[in-house]
Amino acid sequence: MAKPFRRVREPDAKAVTLCLAKRDGATMGEVKLPDGRLFSTTGVLPIAEAFGIAVHVANESDREIVVVDPQNLWQASWGELTA
Repeated sequence: MAKPFRRVREPDAKAVTLCLAKRDGATMGEVKLPDGRLFSTTGVLPIAEAFGIAVHVANESDREIVVVDPQNLWQASWGELTA
């Protein structure tokens, strides 16, 4: 069974963070990766690409994926999003 994703208010320094936003009517994503005291970022990407990167990096580094979703864009078909 797939691990649930966890909703957060800001990027987590111990996890892969997927930030969701709506741009020009489309759901977009930005992946933030912990890099010491700062974060590296993919920049804003189409959601499918950002989601794929987040899952790949989380699996490779054995990290949790957390989601910043202030506009409530998460779709149930992507998996379980817990509080």
